[in-house]
Amino acid sequence: MDLELEEKKFAEGVAIGTLDDIIGETYGGFSNFTISPLRALQCGAVFACVGLLSESIAQLPIKVYKNKNDTKNEDRTHWLFNLLSRRPCSWLSSFAWRELAMMFLCLRGDFYAYKVRDGAGIVRELLPLLPGAISVRQLPNWELEYRINLANGSSKTVAQTEIFHVMYRSVDGIKGLSPIGFSRQAIALSMAAEGHGYKTFTNGAKPGGILKIPGQLSQEAYSRLKENWTSAYSGENEGNTAILEQGTDFTPLSMTNSDAQYLETMKFQVEQIARIFRVPLFMIQSTEKSTSWGSGIEQMSLGFVRYTLLPWIKRWESAIFKDLISEINEGDYEVKFNVEGLERGSLGTRFDAYQKGINMGVYSPNEIRRMEDMNPRTDGDIYLTPMNMRIGNGDDEIQHEDTE
Repeated sequence: MDLELEEKKFAEGVAIGTLDDIIGETYGGFSNFTISPLRALQCGAVFACVGLLSESIAQLPIKVYKNKNDTKNEDRTHWLFNLLSRRPCSWLSSFAWRELAMMFLCLRGDFYAYKVRDGAGIVRELLPLLPGAISVRQLPNWELEYRINLANGSSKTVAQTEIFHVMYRSVDGIKGLSPIGFSRQAIALSMAAEGHGYKTFTNGAKPGGILKIPGQLSQEAYSRLKENWTSAYSGENEGNTAILEQGTDFTPLSMTNSDAQYLETMKFQVEQIARIFRVPLFMIQSTEKSTSWGSGIEQMSLGFVRYTLLPWIKRWESAIFKDLISEINEGDYEVKFNVEGLERGSLGTRFDAYQKGINMGVYSPNEIRRMEDMNPRTDGDIYLTPMNMRIGNGDDEIQHEDTE
């Protein structure tokens, strides 16, 4: 037990870090911009896309199934269900844990967690590790080795069996690619456009003007006039009535077409960033352009589930199988993220489909009640068979009933 507590103490110490650990790598960007994962979140489109993906994965129910005799039944008593759906670690809920994991994946391309085991060797906690504190190398026997840098300056090397690792796209099969690092130019350009807009509107959305004064000013008079004019008639004081002396004339400069194009640039960069994360524009509140994902919110939402969320879900399910289920009997259990709630159509569309499913013998009433988050009813596990598909008559007729 002492060894177990010591391992947990070590893992909890690793999980505590600073923002510098979260920032991790920095990347050269557009026009001397440097982009880090944390700074990239200051871009509105990045913040929206990462938030959408993180919250979407975090809200999905996770189900643990036990396979037996070619059937599978949900097992809510298994330790995997408690670990993944209820309490992955002592200080985070399942929602917050998966939200954090998806943020690391979207920003850095990797999510690591340290396995805390009980005396029987069963994984009881998955403690999140900061991606910037992990380095990975492949040993001559093809196994992976993880070096964890601790906050106190020391480090510890652990085997592959002690780490839960979800990986984004990879070119070496060891570490994932950082979406921020490989898209730094697009993000930097978006942030540069935002900076230009901030400066422009801080100055009243006007580039300024020209003061015409007869004669020549001394350097001291020039500096004093510029300072007084700027403080009195720019920024928050823009629009005040100007008082001119001794023949001074003010000629305002109009904004050029080039200066006015930054809004178009910002709109285009929103599209670029949405493309990076494969997020439809309407889901980050950009609705000016149409989409090829279908017509209507329902069809576009289904497209988001199928083409954006499902690849992420498969990454998660594969990592769970590789790092957690493989420690028990691989053929007996599987873990699935339930996306039925996200794929539901309108009430009328769902019940039309349910009716066809019951009439064809595909669904039982209780299966449909479970899909609608309703309790089962008595005799609700019977499957109907259409008359023209039945074999035999009377006592010889084959009845299709639930065998569970």
